[in-house]
Amino acid sequence: MLILEESLLFWPGIFLYAFIFYLLVGIKNYHFIKRSRLYYLAAILIFYSIYIEFFLADKSGWFLLKYGAVIFASFLLFREWLKLISAFSFPKRELLAAGTAAFLMAQLLWVVALLPIGFIGSANLMLLFTFALADFLLKHFTGSISKEFLIQHLVFFLVLAGLIFWSSSWSLSI
Repeated sequence: MLILEESLLFWPGIFLYAFIFYLLVGIKNYHFIKRSRLYYLAAILIFYSIYIEFFLADKSGWFLLKYGAVIFASFLLFREWLKLISAFSFPKRELLAAGTAAFLMAQLLWVVALLPIGFIGSANLMLLFTFALADFLLKHFTGSISKEFLIQHLVFFLVLAGLIFWSSSWSLSI
């Protein structure tokens, strides 16, 4: 955690990672019947912490390595989550969907990294993209994509993206 070492987020980051680890390992087998929701929450929290660390880090050095690490981590998270939610055993289909999702997240990460909205706003926007994509994949694999679903999620996405852009301070840092 060299990225957060000199930051105010060091101790909250430690506690967040400990909480996520506790959710994944400590209580999942004993207290939760529907563990897919717990894994979904843990995956979203892990995505958020990855985005916070990526956008907080200095991008002037080793950008492609950091970018590649985020893409690889998103591929692994999507792959594991799709294994969990998929009712059928189609590993190649899940692998293709995880690869496509990681590719989309890579493109969006590149675009959001160019926006001057601050690291919290950037991480929130990427988390919104991740949430929308994961929910779309869930509906795709369960076969329940409808017109109402698409309209509802489009409005939800636009309202939250507008709120993120409105609340962020647009500044260029040199």
